[in-house]
Amino acid sequence: MEKCRADVEICGTSYVLSGEKSEEKIREIAKFVDEELRRTSRALNSNPNFKSAVLTAINIAEKLMDNNDMLLKLQTENYQLDNDVKHYISMWENAKRQVTDLKEKMSTEYDKQSQSSEDFKKLQDKLAEMENAYFELQMENVNLKNEIKTLRKISQDDEY
Repeated sequence: MEKCRADVEICGTSYVLSGEKSEEKIREIAKFVDEELRRTSRALNSNPNFKSAVLTAINIAEKLMDNNDMLLKLQTENYQLDNDVKHYISMWENAKRQVTDLKEKMSTEYDKQSQSSEDFKKLQDKLAEMENAYFELQMENVNLKNEIKTLRKISQDDEY
């Protein structure tokens, strides 16, 4: 990457800064340092000097370290969230498989139930046929008994 240069002013002193950042970013950094140095000088009720520069550097270092701590915390949370997402995706995939398995079982059970219903209908039809045959046999039995009675009666009448 190309080095960029920027003319900046910090607490009234001009500097030429260069770096791998864009000129705009270099100016933004210089402005931040200028504002921090002026804030520290106002707090000390003095003009910017070595003491205010050291305190500003300490304040900036503190912010940097706080940001690093925050970054580490966010990275840890992000890692945990990634693990949670993987866990929930795994649970989701398992749930999808279970739903698919249950649908297949339900389909199988429905087929069995349909077959059982068909078998039940056939058995009902067979039962109706058997009941009709039984009724016909009873009627035939009654007719045969009547015939026997009639034959006995005729036979008894012939004996006299």
